[in-house]
Amino acid sequence: MAKKEVVLIGAGKIGRGYMADIFNRAGYKLIFLGHTESKVKQLRAQGEYTIFMNHYGTDDWDVYKIGGYDIYCMGTEYAQCLEALAGTNYVTVNVYPEACESIGRMIGDAVKLRMKNGNTQPLDVLTCVNFQDPANILRGFALEQMENEAQKAFLQEHVGFVETLIFRNGADPTPEMLAQDPMALSMSDNTHWPVDKEAFKGCPPEGIEMDLLDNFAARLCYKVWAGNMGHCGQAFYGRLRGQTYMYEPALQKDIFKNNTLARREASFGICSEYNATPEQLHTGRFSIKERFDPSRVSKEDKDTIDRVGADPARKLRRNDRFIGPALLAMKHGQVPFFLCRGAAAGFYFVNPEDKAACEIQAFIKENGIEKAVEKYCQLDLSDKNENFLHQLIVANYYDLGDQDPADIAYMR
Repeated sequence: MAKKEVVLIGAGKIGRGYMADIFNRAGYKLIFLGHTESKVKQLRAQGEYTIFMNHYGTDDWDVYKIGGYDIYCMGTEYAQCLEALAGTNYVTVNVYPEACESIGRMIGDAVKLRMKNGNTQPLDVLTCVNFQDPANILRGFALEQMENEAQKAFLQEHVGFVETLIFRNGADPTPEMLAQDPMALSMSDNTHWPVDKEAFKGCPPEGIEMDLLDNFAARLCYKVWAGNMGHCGQAFYGRLRGQTYMYEPALQKDIFKNNTLARREASFGICSEYNATPEQLHTGRFSIKERFDPSRVSKEDKDTIDRVGADPARKLRRNDRFIGPALLAMKHGQVPFFLCRGAAAGFYFVNPEDKAACEIQAFIKENGIEKAVEKYCQLDLSDKNENFLHQLIVANYYDLGDQDPADIAYMR
């Protein structure tokens, strides 16, 4: 019988504010594995933390605490992390793409320890991330840690890598929230959690509200390349207009239109690639026929454009929010004009505190937008379709900006 506990790799917003919340409500013991030693020590010393949860479409909030957890640092308490992973049945992975190699190898080390300990119970690793193909990426690094064929066979037989979709938003907590608790989180209230029903090695965790779905590669693609893309595009357009909070661009009909048309282009490419319909893949909280409605935009929601648009170098790259679906749309015969327009807006994303944003702006100043689009969107200009996308992004960049036409005419 599966143990009623979960190990959460990553103690950030999704780990503590989403996964911990739904498992805690179902009575599971929580064991966090954190990256930053200072945060681990703070959460251990406090013994609890506060979640401020906003109810969608209202100005109503719930405030409650989560405690009774264990927490270990992956850098300084690696052995304890392996023991936790080797003894549990459920793991959630809540990290950025750059952490996949270290996390995958740690899972691999834990699988070897499970085998050594004679633990043949299933281990299901649920990926709670916003990028493509996380299950195969993590499985690949875990397999690289295996030292012989017996260990590889053990991993393949007993460890499931289960992809999921994330639909809860984590805004930056306000100064008032942090004054009450420096480890506080500000979260939306969505409990909708679609998961890949075909990937489990054991039973899905008991008591957790899940939507067990099939065709999950298509669903994850749709969520990131249509859902997250639109959210990110909203931030890029908002920053272009000098705005601060996400509710500001949400109130502007032309930005809504641009994002809606970009989602339509993305949907066409994804559905064509996976032989699906939007109705089959749209597993979020909104209707496909979402209409512009400023009345449901809460000005009390202070989620920032800096947070949503953060790390534009990652979000503009080839397999991410804009270029990934644009390439699919082109492959299946549609011009992705509005996807390219959203990507172009990303090259105007300025934030002095964002290392990637500063890097992009410095590169544009030194080398020009043409070379910047080629570099950051990872486009092969010898390919006809990719060259066309490059031209569309550059053209939209100039159309969105306020450069002097005479200067543009002589730029090379």
